[in-house]
Amino acid sequence: MDTKEIIDILKLFSGENLTKLIIKRDDFTLEMEKDGKHISLMESGKQKATRKEIEMGGPTAYQVKSPLVGVFYEAPSPESEPFVKLGDSVDKGDIICIIEAMKMINEIKAPVSGIIKRINFKNEELVQYDDVIMEIEENV
Repeated sequence: MDTKEIIDILKLFSGENLTKLIIKRDDFTLEMEKDGKHISLMESGKQKATRKEIEMGGPTAYQVKSPLVGVFYEAPSPESEPFVKLGDSVDKGDIICIIEAMKMINEIKAPVSGIIKRINFKNEELVQYDDVIMEIEENV
């Protein structure tokens, strides 16, 4: 089971009225249990079991996904400041990066207002369709 599958299951579990979930696949076991404010994860398999506490109830980050394959640029030119940095506040519609595909520049705009919590690519890295470029914690 890969990280994306675990995150998807975690999101579904946190939104449901369940208190415990156990998933077994071959030599991998994923156990989730929540007590109202936290979800406890227990993963076991070839490695030793690890335990993590994941805070629930707070705002979740909106994932900004790449609409195309291309080169990620954090700024309009090499000598310019980045459009956004970690911790920056953005409004819906603000340009947060550009992706160049086939010599065409595509502005990627913030789909929601909030705070930049994660930037998953470095300047001039190749992004694939549907890659999560950034995560924005939405203003409520």
